[in-house]
Amino acid sequence: MRKVLNELESGRLLRRYGIPVVRSEVLTSGEEKVLEEAAEKLGFPVAMKILSDDIQHKTDLGCVRLKINSVAEMSGAYEEILANAKAGAPKADIQGVLVQQMLPDGFEVLMGVSTDPQFGPVIMVGLGGIYVELLQAVSLRMLPIGRRDAEEMIEETPLAKVYREGLRGVHYDKEELTSALLCLSRLVSEHPEIAEIDVNPFLLFGEGKKAVGVDAMVVIHE
Repeated sequence: MRKVLNELESGRLLRRYGIPVVRSEVLTSGEEKVLEEAAEKLGFPVAMKILSDDIQHKTDLGCVRLKINSVAEMSGAYEEILANAKAGAPKADIQGVLVQQMLPDGFEVLMGVSTDPQFGPVIMVGLGGIYVELLQAVSLRMLPIGRRDAEEMIEETPLAKVYREGLRGVHYDKEELTSALLCLSRLVSEHPEIAEIDVNPFLLFGEGKKAVGVDAMVVIHE
């Protein structure tokens, strides 16, 4: 059997192993004071989405709201997200509504782990976002990996050119992604019950702003 950790649980696990993930708060009430406290911790703008182990395709059910800039907007989004979740997935166990920092646009990278029936855990890295399925520009290695493996994986994808030449005048630090891949390898090595990890997008910003994962999912063998 497999269990999917929700975004909050997945993010906490990844951060524990040194993988940066966007800051989040969980709302279990739409009271104004509760919303104000979350907004004070995160700052505006924020994104809001349903928190449920049973709902994977949140956007399809209308359970994601972006670029929220006030407590009043948060209140409306909270009620709407819960209503859409109950209508679209009436049997789902809902833990609350997740509020996250709304990040600026960055360069999207995919990294993750899957389990091959023959070879065991395999780590991947490549272009993220809409380009994942279009270009399938990823590199794979069996786990565990070392620094040389992580660097070679990056070199085998179009990311190599992005790191060498920059993109639209922005230059990125390859060490951020190299370090994140090594942290993923250590995480799975220490927790062999993990079947899958998906971090997409892992946003690169450059110019001194640290890279960070936005959407994260961890699947474990029960």
